Amino acid sequence: MPLIDLTVKPADDSEVDAFKAWAKYPFPDDYLAFLKKYNGGYLNGGGPCYYNSDDHTVAAITTFMHISEEVDKCINKTFERFFFTSTVAFQTKDLRDNYFAPDHYIKIANGAEHEHILMDLKTGHVFSFDDETEEELETTEDFLEECFIMTDSFSSFFSRIVDDLPDGV
Repeated sequence: MPLIDLTVKPADDSEVDAFKAWAKYPFPDDYLAFLKKYNGGYLNGGGPCYYNSDDHTVAAITTFMHISEEVDKCINKTFERFFFTSTVAFQTKDLRDNYFAPDHYIKIANGAEHEHILMDLKTGHVFSFDDETEEELETTEDFLEECFIMTDSFSSFFSRIVDDLPDGV
């Protein structure tokens, strides 16, 4: 599992409650537990990547989005100017406004390059979306066609992020 920068402080109950109200959909328990433990954050290490069940690299993961409104809880002062753009709400709104993401999809992490890691709140599935698509996205259906399912739960996703190649790769 990945190492998260210790600068990040856990989300408290009031932040989690506000986040749930914002989302309007129930959250999977494993993702809520992550927020209460980490509240997002930068990954430490040489190159954390998500590997699928066949031990193939699917995505390099750089940052988990946070839900806090307090800068000092989430980010090293060096990165303070990125605080608000690193929230789930800001990143999700951007995907909805520019790429027609459905309202039950939220952005939970950044991948390398132009990759977005999303969660479907209706199913708990974790998806990848690359905004460098060659297609012009004009509908939610177009957006969904460009999404790639990574795994069926946040726990599975988080547990398959490692800093080193899996054995035998």
